[in-house]
Amino acid sequence: MTSRRAAAIVFGLPLVWGLAAAPALAEDGATSVAKKTPNVGTLQAPRSLTEPQDELRPSLNDETTGAIDPDDELPSSAMDEGAAWEAVVEAATTPTPLIGDKQAQAVNRINAYFNGITNLQGRFEQVDPNNKRSSGRFYVQRPGKIRFDYAAPSALRIVADGAFLAIEDSGLKTVEKYPIKSTPFRLLLAENVDLARDARIVGIESQQGSLAISLEDKAGDAAGRIKLTFDANPDLKLKQWQITDAQGLTTSVTVADVISGRKVAADFFTSTTAFQPFR
Repeated sequence: MTSRRAAAIVFGLPLVWGLAAAPALAEDGATSVAKKTPNVGTLQAPRSLTEPQDELRPSLNDETTGAIDPDDELPSSAMDEGAAWEAVVEAATTPTPLIGDKQAQAVNRINAYFNGITNLQGRFEQVDPNNKRSSGRFYVQRPGKIRFDYAAPSALRIVADGAFLAIEDSGLKTVEKYPIKSTPFRLLLAENVDLARDARIVGIESQQGSLAISLEDKAGDAAGRIKLTFDANPDLKLKQWQITDAQGLTTSVTVADVISGRKVAADFFTSTTAFQPFR
């Protein structure tokens, strides 16, 4: 069961009552206040021999009361500036969908990034659908080869040799193998990466120096969806992917300390039953 849960890296009313009750409570409050407020026209001014009666009556025609009208508390220009600032902040935190030529340019840029990779390695942190975290190191050798070494206490290792992807569990002493073409990684580890040709592009978004693309397998061999997120300022650099499986469960993997060009031994991507601890 442990290996199957980890395989997700591969395959990917009170509030309503309060809102409804608030106007009613406000209305009840207004009614009760209205009942307690005396009629100004029926006020009886105290009689005095030294003060004329008319001077004690409230002036109904006097426009200056000393109170500030709520609409005059802020100048309209200040209110406009506040609304404009909120609009700017919202726009800055909302991804911008790319369509047409901009989408095509982004796809070409992502293709070029993957096609420019031969050897790649770094650290990863994985969060599964149950919010369980694990970490380790990953290695890529294109075409077709990838490896994930999980840090203790995990007993997992995932290795793709170009044809099959193996999930090894040294604790259970088991190995599960899948054709790499049935995993989302086949889109990224192909000898010639062409996402427009091999994948169905669900959408591309740009936001504050980052670029994200969501993909589904066009052939239908790999179920689910993969979302790739890149740092895009100035050059593309993969920083995260999220794999959502056919049941809608999502696993996210964030990478760091990525190094390109460092080679490893030829048999490094060969699946084996000789389980070794994380190094």
